[in-house]
Amino acid sequence: LPLKLVAVNLPNWAESYGIKNQLLVPKEAIHEERTQSNHHYSEVDWWLASFLLLECWHERLWESQHGPIHSYSFRLDHWDERVWEHAWVNRIALFLRQWAIEIGGKTVHMKLGTLPTAEIQMTHDVDAIHKTLPIRFKQAAFNLFNAARACRQGNISEVTFRIIKAFHFLFSCDNWWVFDRLIADEQSANVDATWHFYANHRIKTHKLWLLNPGYDINSPAMKHLLKRINQTGHKIGLHPGFETWKSSFLIKLARDQLQNAAGCSVLHCRQHWLRFSWQDTWEAQSKALLREDTTLMFNDKPGFRTSCAVNWRPWNPNTQKVHNINAMPTVFMDSHFYDYQAMKALKRKEAIQHWLSECIAVHGQIAVLWHPHTLGSDYGWSKGFYEVLDFIKRK
Repeated sequence: LPLKLVAVNLPNWAESYGIKNQLLVPKEAIHEERTQSNHHYSEVDWWLASFLLLECWHERLWESQHGPIHSYSFRLDHWDERVWEHAWVNRIALFLRQWAIEIGGKTVHMKLGTLPTAEIQMTHDVDAIHKTLPIRFKQAAFNLFNAARACRQGNISEVTFRIIKAFHFLFSCDNWWVFDRLIADEQSANVDATWHFYANHRIKTHKLWLLNPGYDINSPAMKHLLKRINQTGHKIGLHPGFETWKSSFLIKLARDQLQNAAGCSVLHCRQHWLRFSWQDTWEAQSKALLREDTTLMFNDKPGFRTSCAVNWRPWNPNTQKVHNINAMPTVFMDSHFYDYQAMKALKRKEAIQHWLSECIAVHGQIAVLWHPHTLGSDYGWSKGFYEVLDFIKRK
């Protein structure tokens, strides 16, 4: 530790699979006696490089020494952040595929078949259906934090904007029931989404009152919404609470409650606040009989956390087998562009296109996240959502 990457130059027949004609790999994948800066592709242990990146082995090691980072990238000190900029594992696979074709010719090409079509999965975490007191406090505080950050940067116009936004959020009464419009727009774009719902009837502490969603999954309105989502062919998933990330009992309790309310089997999930441990979370989810997880993403920035765009069965070092759950990486969510980085419209659109275009370029599989309640006027994040929806529809 920390993770360090080295650049490997690609031959002419494989330049399209790299970035600036290069692939980045962890330094451990290069033979130690090779110290020159221009590493030859034949000197790389590509299988080791793929495994270390795909399984986030350096991040797992960090957790074993320092505890879970709970999806905050800034906690990984002195990390080589280039690792999150592209789907390096997919690019390595495409390179190895082409290398095999260069050696074996048409026979190998025929055996390998055609490359898959990229898959971009739209997901929604239903954190709120109306404006609650905890959300007023949290989002107002977040805007004031961004105002302070802008003040340190000398950006007075952003300071003013954030302060006005904070007071507006505290006192406005916006309608957050946007589900009819959202379902109709996604049907029009021929997009099937996965909706993650919170379910928990346990008594809340003050901390959980502040951090967990406040709706009742068994209310008539929520049951009607669940029924409609089922009827449209969209998937219903679980959004386990803030405190559940290492408890199979709490996750299964919530799953059972959601299944009863929805009247269908629930196999998909994403942890609330992206609370996640390599050691515990997938184990807990698996024991709770969940089979598809999209938690893998950073809270504070977009990117390919596992350097890949692929839905795979992660390795479990405790059992020396794969986990009994599939992991689909999520590449970005709405707040990355509006809160954490506070992008202007053009930069936001370019960023969205970068992450989605990378998935398409490498024939990958990713999820993206947009919270339904941010489509209201309180947040005003709907334009970014429709840019994502339009991109998926066109591509």
